[in-house]
Amino acid sequence: MCFSASVSYSSSAVLVATGLYAVRQSRRLTGPYWIWAVVPVLFGIQQAFEGRVWQMLEAGDSHAAVPYAQGFHFFSHFLWLWWFGLGAYLVEPGTIRKRIIGACTLFGVFAGTLVYAVILSHPEWMLVSVREHSVVYKFSVPYRDSIHLPVTPAGLYALTVLVPLFFSSHRHIKIFGGLVVLSNLLASEIYGYAYVSVWCFFAALLSLYLVYMIQNFVAESKLIRV
Repeated sequence: MCFSASVSYSSSAVLVATGLYAVRQSRRLTGPYWIWAVVPVLFGIQQAFEGRVWQMLEAGDSHAAVPYAQGFHFFSHFLWLWWFGLGAYLVEPGTIRKRIIGACTLFGVFAGTLVYAVILSHPEWMLVSVREHSVVYKFSVPYRDSIHLPVTPAGLYALTVLVPLFFSSHRHIKIFGGLVVLSNLLASEIYGYAYVSVWCFFAALLSLYLVYMIQNFVAESKLIRV
């Protein structure tokens, strides 16, 4: 994201450490809440990939940055399309909500697999550069103009990620969805030229809210036992 490799690596270390703490806390809960607890760890790994992208670009070798950019996009263009949906699905008690969330999750798996397969198959289509202290990823697909969708790719991405969050019956998951919307708007309006990198950085920081969410679930479970 912004500033430098050191910022990416520092945020990575903080995210992994707090995420591991959340994973330990989630073991005290009944149910697969670990899938939410591990999110900061995964964001931390993603930020580490971008740290390597920064290092390659600072060395003046944009081609060497592409494999690490592909690692970064594994999360942004594949994993996040269905991970949040899967997390919401696994902890959702309501049948109707669960079906809607499950359908969105399956679509995310399909879309993410399709998009990331193209990214892996054609590294020559990816251009990585620095603009105004941010990493800019451009993926030049030759036949992109011939693809017509009723919504923009960014809009479809947002719907795939956000619908499961807002359909969840868990208040904290909905709050996280609201925070993701705010970060999305901020990234697109202020850092539109480096949207992918900046939004992932903001979302990574927001994932720390999930640590609080896990702690809250643990506290509530203690009250229920009492």
